[in-house]
Amino acid sequence: MEIKRRINGKTGNYPVHTKDEAIRNKLDFVYWRQAEVGDWALTDDDHVSECYDRKNYTDKNGKVKTFIKLTCGVGWDSGFSKINFLENQKYGVYSKTNPKRDWTEEESGKTRSKNTVHAYANMLLSDGKVDYSVLGQMYRPDQEVPEATVRRFLKQKVAKKMVEKKIKELLSDKAINKEFAVDNIIRALQMAESKGDVNNFLKANDYLMDLLEMKPSKQMITDTIQVDMTKQIADTIAKEEKKLTLQRKSEKNESIE
Repeated sequence: MEIKRRINGKTGNYPVHTKDEAIRNKLDFVYWRQAEVGDWALTDDDHVSECYDRKNYTDKNGKVKTFIKLTCGVGWDSGFSKINFLENQKYGVYSKTNPKRDWTEEESGKTRSKNTVHAYANMLLSDGKVDYSVLGQMYRPDQEVPEATVRRFLKQKVAKKMVEKKIKELLSDKAINKEFAVDNIIRALQMAESKGDVNNFLKANDYLMDLLEMKPSKQMITDTIQVDMTKQIADTIAKEEKKLTLQRKSEKNESIE
């Protein structure tokens, strides 16, 4: 079989064989931990694909670890790391050690994402004009359309939370926070009251209630209406049934006479 994926900036189709197929095709393969670039490598679930990268990395404790990339999956040559092609195929993810993990969660911890969010928040607070071409080059210049890639990232729930947090941080640095907003609304209330401006007084009061979360939720209001309406309908049905019963009794009595 073949899988389609993007490697080193190029999209292509890459063959993946079962172990039996590889043996029939007389492919020389080794277990993936021993594979060098160009070797055919055997995964933990008995599939064979090509090794296209192998690099050593030194962690903060000075320990050297090797990261191995196959066309059908990746893994660290240490600990309990495994490469299972079928699991990667299920999630359509071949470039992560854990294909189950949401890519947005992993992406949120990367420096490129944090820098992009910082720049995006600054653009929103400056003049509100967002230059997605600049953000795209900052976020993923290796993509075919960096602008589209960064737009997709910023639409994700985790990115929106990052942006919201960053904006609060930037505003806090300028002493603009919830207390600042409350003070401004109170000043607006006082100004409206002194001028006898009822409309703006009520608007300012409404904003203050929103900010302090003093209004009942829409769900609560909806539930109350549903309960009241249900009771009203039930009462109406009960009354109609009572009328029907009385009418039937009356008709029956009349026929007896």
